[in-house]
Amino acid sequence: MNRSFQEGLINLDIDMENVTTTVKKQTKSYRRYSNEQKLLFVYYSRIKLFNTAKSGRLAGGISERTAQKWAKKFKEDKDWNIFEKQTNSVNKPKPQLDDRHKLHLLDFYDNWPQARIIDVMDFLTLKFSDLDVKKITVHNFLKTDCSLSFKKLTTQPAARNSPNKIQDRKDCVIKWSATDMDYLKNRVFVDESGFSINMRSPSGWALKGKPAVAETPTGRAVSHTVLGATTTKFVVSMELRNPQEEYAKRIKIDFSNRKRKSPAQKKKPTSKGTATGHYMKFLEKTMDELDCFPELKGCYIVMDNAPIHTADQVDEMIVARGYRSIYISVFT
Repeated sequence: MNRSFQEGLINLDIDMENVTTTVKKQTKSYRRYSNEQKLLFVYYSRIKLFNTAKSGRLAGGISERTAQKWAKKFKEDKDWNIFEKQTNSVNKPKPQLDDRHKLHLLDFYDNWPQARIIDVMDFLTLKFSDLDVKKITVHNFLKTDCSLSFKKLTTQPAARNSPNKIQDRKDCVIKWSATDMDYLKNRVFVDESGFSINMRSPSGWALKGKPAVAETPTGRAVSHTVLGATTTKFVVSMELRNPQEEYAKRIKIDFSNRKRKSPAQKKKPTSKGTATGHYMKFLEKTMDELDCFPELKGCYIVMDNAPIHTADQVDEMIVARGYRSIYISVFT
């Protein structure tokens, strides 16, 4: 028993030497001690030296006053965990904001998510006349206690969740449920999305005192359009429609007198947006692809209510090819 105990002490000494090496490499911080320093303090004060002040010095420079507090804590509470975060719960001031303020703040941001901190402070002062709180206190309370975070704001029409629109969606669901429509089997979703080739990250690095400037091909970029058709299992077709270029205006020059003459007839520039004709060509390609899948023959082609989707020619073409069209309600 004595031999095994001695071997255990020898192994412990070796382990503590490794811990001491680690502590020497650590960056010292005022009144902040690492777990390795605390472990060395326990080793010296409870096993090796039984001297509080000296144990603190050998444990990487723990202040004598702190070492005395730890030793007293060990004496009063044998189960005390020195590795837990030490907080002064006795002299800690009572928080100014509590659950009452939390409920009001959550309701406030539900109705006004773009409000600034100064607006929140005015709101709290109006609701709680005896409250005197700093801006940083409100900010930290929103992040920690209210679990709110600041993020990019997304706008949506006020009518999106109006009672009438909700009823429209419900009616559509009831109507479609009475048909053979199956979300997972016989639906193809078609839509388009425009984007700018000048799209860049909103932030950048630059020297202090100078603006961050990124060069783009033009000041105002022409929008490109991606058209896509997909089922719940795979992408049927996808196409990038490049914008059509305008006809260049040619100006005739009379070299005899060097006078510029305007062209007799101005050519109207071609449309740069996606029109019904472009959309119908894409639908034809999509239905050509659908013809290769017998299980999708006669399926529903689901679209939104964009003007280029709702033309009569679109419905006629889809029906002529043996498919069915369906339009989802606005703001769905």
